[in-house]
Amino acid sequence: MRHDMAKVVTERPRRGHGNSSKKWGRRLNASEFGLDDHGPTRAPIGRRRQYGSNWKEFSDLLGPLRRYLRKQVGRPWNKVWSEITQNLDSRSLTGQHIFDHIRWEVEQRPWIDEKGRLYRKLEWGTIELVDGLYVHPVTRLLCYKPKRSLGSRGGPFLKAQTALRAFGISASTAADIRRYRVDRERVWECRGAGWFIHVYRDVPERLVRVITRSDGREVGIYGPAHYERVATKQASKKEIRIAAGLLQRDPLAAAYK
Repeated sequence: MRHDMAKVVTERPRRGHGNSSKKWGRRLNASEFGLDDHGPTRAPIGRRRQYGSNWKEFSDLLGPLRRYLRKQVGRPWNKVWSEITQNLDSRSLTGQHIFDHIRWEVEQRPWIDEKGRLYRKLEWGTIELVDGLYVHPVTRLLCYKPKRSLGSRGGPFLKAQTALRAFGISASTAADIRRYRVDRERVWECRGAGWFIHVYRDVPERLVRVITRSDGREVGIYGPAHYERVATKQASKKEIRIAAGLLQRDPLAAAYK
């Protein structure tokens, strides 16, 4: 860890730091608060009421600290903690502030249930550890659990449809998509009880014709790169055995890459 981590994280200028302080708390005269509404008799000192949308706020720069912790994944947590304590002074306010951020970033005392799921303990109970950095309760290594990707509804269908469209195949329903499997520049098609293999070749962008503009300058017209079918044959039993894993895979469960 860099020796000036506390300074890097905490000493970035705060948003609104140039605003002059208005916390004088002076008394309001009768024309400002009125004699009959029984409102406040002093000016408010709350920062939001003073500065509006330009009020001062904390602006800790946590990127360097998070990158350092991510680079330590796979190392024993005791060694990582030793390096941190050598560079941060817990007796200072800024050092203690960085230690608080580390405790928020790294779950140091998770526990595993009988099904192997990770949990973290909170003041009001326990919740499952969904993602983030944690110290493995058995090996004591710093680990990282990636964030679970929820994806968009219909994402695999759209990806598979796009992959087939690149070969000029239109599939509007899930049943149409499940008839095909893409294997690099080959497309397998299920027809009844048999499989057929369509072999394609990649046609690069090429010059189609040249036109001459009114100013005498020649301009080339290029055709887009695309796939062109060169052969179609029925798959043999040997080819089907070799491609068994591909043919058994559901294209909507794992979309084409």
